[in-house]
Amino acid sequence: MNPYSRREWIVAGTLFVSYFIVSSVAANYIPASAGLYPASIIALCALYFGGLRLFPVVYLTALMSGVFAGSTAVLLVVLPIAVTLQAVAGAYALRAYHLDPLFRRYRDTVHLILTAAAVSLIEPTLRASAAAIEGEMYSLADWGHAYTASLFCFLILTPFILRWFTKPRFSRTPVEAAETVGVFAVLTGINFILFVNGTQTIAGISLVYFLLVPLFWIALRLRPRFMTLALLVTSLFAISSVFISAFDAELFLIALSATFFIITSIKEASRVNANLTLSELEALENAVAKVSSESRAKNDFITVLAHELRNPLAPVISAIELLKLKGPRDADDAQALDMMVERIGVVGRLLDDLLDISRVSKGKVSLKHETVDLEVILRRAVLSTDHHRKKLHQPLVFQAPKTPLFVAGDSVRLEQIFSNLLTNASKYSGSGDTVTLRARQKGDTAEIEVSDEGVGLNQEAMESIFIPFHQLAQGGRSMRGLGIGLALVRSFVFMHGGTVTVASGGPGLGSRFTVTLPLL
Repeated sequence: MNPYSRREWIVAGTLFVSYFIVSSVAANYIPASAGLYPASIIALCALYFGGLRLFPVVYLTALMSGVFAGSTAVLLVVLPIAVTLQAVAGAYALRAYHLDPLFRRYRDTVHLILTAAAVSLIEPTLRASAAAIEGEMYSLADWGHAYTASLFCFLILTPFILRWFTKPRFSRTPVEAAETVGVFAVLTGINFILFVNGTQTIAGISLVYFLLVPLFWIALRLRPRFMTLALLVTSLFAISSVFISAFDAELFLIALSATFFIITSIKEASRVNANLTLSELEALENAVAKVSSESRAKNDFITVLAHELRNPLAPVISAIELLKLKGPRDADDAQALDMMVERIGVVGRLLDDLLDISRVSKGKVSLKHETVDLEVILRRAVLSTDHHRKKLHQPLVFQAPKTPLFVAGDSVRLEQIFSNLLTNASKYSGSGDTVTLRARQKGDTAEIEVSDEGVGLNQEAMESIFIPFHQLAQGGRSMRGLGIGLALVRSFVFMHGGTVTVASGGPGLGSRFTVTLPLL
């Protein structure tokens, strides 16, 4: 077996220290009648985060904990095995399912509950075996109490540890912070009255119903992170209560946690789906803006083209008029001259029509100068071009910048630059080829590379690739279209004060386009 990595050693050290602390706190402050062993959940979560290779650390830690606690010889043999098996089985089940520890899908919560119900069988069963070896009475009721305690620990502690340690940092606005503090103050007050004072009813209404109010508020407003904390707080009050039995408290909290975790995850899934819908709507709006932008560029080109064609056409018309003024000519010459006059008229009308179209759309391209985060723009470009790659089953490698890269420019035009480059990379690559997007800082500029594994370019193609209406026809692949995408890329990059270059190893070896933009 390979030696542990630095991260695995950190997880192993954290497991060792946390296991002993939790074991000591549980022994001193949790009633023995509760039958709770929360340290085993620490072991399970350590394997989830650190990997199953850490199971020897779990076994040795549980063994040393039993030695310091003065466990019997039989328990020193059985309990470390029980803790290790439960940790390995639980961590394997969660990792194999690719559980989302942020609990943004309700099926993750259901899988967690089912896993808890399964792995919680291990420790009580092995404890029953230890009791049988020592000749002690261990009834089915004892086994049921131990199973309930194990399931309770799993459902309360595992979501809390997974959620808070996966993403420990979070931000709250002052209003949100006040809301959080307020609802937890209410929850703590109700728990104190119910479990510490032992007051069961107020005005003939069970306090349990009052307890549900802040829990529903947290489930619907504060998301899974604070739901796990709320259930942990409630559990600490309930288990330490002297007014209800530990077994009854555990059963109540198991039902409570399962219910509210499912409610919270359904609400979270709804929120995620709403965000995805908004993202797709934004992508659609960007696509519409892109089409509109390309239409303006096309009309601007048509305006220039029409004017440029009218200039050489003017002397031709004058020459025809001079020919008509000269002396008489035979029928064939007269017919040819009339045909020339008629055709020149048609060309003139066509040019007038093109000018009319360009005047309607105004044909001017302007930039909005605003502060833009390049990573946001790149992600929008990736999203707006995703259908191209999906059609050809092309994976995308996106290497985002380590620190934000801010430039001054037009977010729509910048997105159009990278959308065109990504589309181009996909279009000239085969099925299954990888498209790579990299962004990094280089001095006082941002450097963005779009590379592919497609048909590649020869030297001649690289010299003409940015020419408007230029089409590549190499590697057996000829693409339809006007051939203005890369011309627009160069124009918009130059308008932002940047540069764009292309490199390729040759035909069949892919291409790499590099855009540099000045940073703010």
